[in-house]
Amino acid sequence: MVTRTSIHAFSKADSVQGQGVGSAYLEQVALITAELSDEFDIVDRARRPGDINHVHSINPEFLARVPRMRRRGTTLGHVHFIPETVHDSISLPRPARAVFDAYMMRFYRSMDHLVTVNPWFIRKLAGDYGFDPSRISFVPNFVSEQDFHPLRDEAGLTAVRELRAQLGLDAHRPVVLCAGQLQVRKGFFDFLEVARALPDVQFLWAGGFSFGRITAGHARIQEAAENLPGNVRLLGMVPRERMNLFMNLADCFFLPSFEELFPMTILEAMAAGTPVLVRELVYYEGVLGDYAERIEAEAGQIEPFVEALTGILSPGAAQERARDGARRGAAFYDRASVAGQWRGLYRSLAPR
Repeated sequence: MVTRTSIHAFSKADSVQGQGVGSAYLEQVALITAELSDEFDIVDRARRPGDINHVHSINPEFLARVPRMRRRGTTLGHVHFIPETVHDSISLPRPARAVFDAYMMRFYRSMDHLVTVNPWFIRKLAGDYGFDPSRISFVPNFVSEQDFHPLRDEAGLTAVRELRAQLGLDAHRPVVLCAGQLQVRKGFFDFLEVARALPDVQFLWAGGFSFGRITAGHARIQEAAENLPGNVRLLGMVPRERMNLFMNLADCFFLPSFEELFPMTILEAMAAGTPVLVRELVYYEGVLGDYAERIEAEAGQIEPFVEALTGILSPGAAQERARDGARRGAAFYDRASVAGQWRGLYRSLAPR
C-alpha cells in the first residue's frame, strides 16, 4: 500500500476582511485541493501537524506549534511580507516596530523551507537577512477562473448593467476601478489627483481600513475621504464574491501603489479581461511582464497616468494593447501551470 503525503494548511490570513493575503490563502488551498488531491491528502485549517505543514500566516499560536510540526514532518512558511513592506501599511511606535520585525524574522527562520509570491523576496531575504536562497522557492499567486472571468453572456451583461445603475453611474462615461486597503502606500492621493484631472471618467475604490486607526496615514486619508472629487466613489469593503462584477464593470483597473508584491487584485482584473495600469515597481520584475501598462512616475507625478488612462479608455491601439495584455496575463497564470509548480514543491518537501 502506497502511503500518501499529507499537507496541513495553517492560516488566519482571512480573518481580516479586505486583505489580499487572505484571498491568496483561500485561492491556494482551493487550487491544491482541486488539483493535487490525486497525490496528497490536504487538510485546510488544520489543528494538528501533518507530513508537510504549510503555514500561511505568522500568528503566534502557529509559532508555538512549530516544534510539534517539525517532529511530525516538514514546515513550509508562506512569505507574503517582510519588514520593509509592512512599515508603510501599519503605523507603530518605533520600539513596537522593532519587536514585530524581530518576531517576523524569528518566525521565518523557524521554518524548514519558505515559499514566496515574488522572486524579489528571495534576493531580499538572502542579501539583507542572511537566509539560504536554496531554502526559498517562488510560486506565483493564482485566482480561480470560476470566480473571476469575463461576463459576456446576456445574464452577465445584465448583472453589470444592474450594478452600474445601483451605483448611479453614467452609462456613457468610462469607469476606472482600484481595489485595496485605504493606505498611503496604495497611491490613494495620486488616485484622487488623477481623478481630478479626468472629470469625465468615473473612479471607484473598493476597500477600507483593514487595520483601523493604526493604518499608516489614517487621519490624512479620512480627511481626504470627506472631500472627494465629484467623480470619485469610495465603496468600502466589497465581498469577494461580488468582486468579479466590479472587475467586469470597470474599463480599466488602476493600481498606483508605491509598494506591491504580486497583488491578487491584478490577477483578478486580468482574469476578468480588464486592462491593468500600475506604477512601475521593482517588485513587478519577473511577474508582470507586459501584461499590464507599467508607468514610471514619482509621487504626485500624475501626468503619465493621465496620459496612459486616456489611451486605454479610448478606442485605438493603446486600448487593444492593454486588453491583449490582460488576456495573455490571465492565460499565463493559469490553473495547470501554477498547480504544477505546487506539485513539484510539495514533492521536494515530502518525507523520504
